[in-house]
Amino acid sequence: MQPRRIIVALLATTATALVGPRPALRRASPLRSEIESEDPDGWTVTLSGLKYKDDVVGTGDAPADGSVVTVSYEGRLVSSGRVFDSSKGKGPIKFVLGEGSVIPAWDEGIATMKVGGKRTLYCPSRLAYGEYGSGGAGEIPPGADLEFDCELENVAEGALAVLASKLSIGYNLRTVILGLLVLSFILPVVFPDAGWLH
Repeated sequence: MQPRRIIVALLATTATALVGPRPALRRASPLRSEIESEDPDGWTVTLSGLKYKDDVVGTGDAPADGSVVTVSYEGRLVSSGRVFDSSKGKGPIKFVLGEGSVIPAWDEGIATMKVGGKRTLYCPSRLAYGEYGSGGAGEIPPGADLEFDCELENVAEGALAVLASKLSIGYNLRTVILGLLVLSFILPVVFPDAGWLH
């Protein structure tokens, strides 16, 4: 039973050290443009130029900066209507709101939703991938305006939720190094007699 307590303590300490309290990201209210208006087509337009339409207004929790949001989506090029990415078949995306890990239009547009809400985001190029575009095969050309159908599925708080969201992004160098670091502490505790670990 003792090794299990040590492992849990190490994981909790690692999560807190890596993620820790995020006072710079925490605000009392979510990211939100102070000035919004409605255009003739029924889109709500924010000060930044982001446009959105609520298809379904959610009734659940609203996210705050630093919370982990889970979003299902489908992204299209406005110019052709071609779908360039979708969470269908691969599962929703999780990210830390307000951290800048997604395009600016998402940080702003998702911040004012509630769980269960469905919204269409019209993202001008400057709030998406800008003059460079994205994708090795040119999936999103430079200067492209994008449209996303988004559904906010969940909002989670706390250091462990943030750590879990970062680890689920994919296997990158940071994830591999973190995994090796955690294993270097756990394996000697679990297998104290294994000579190859020392």
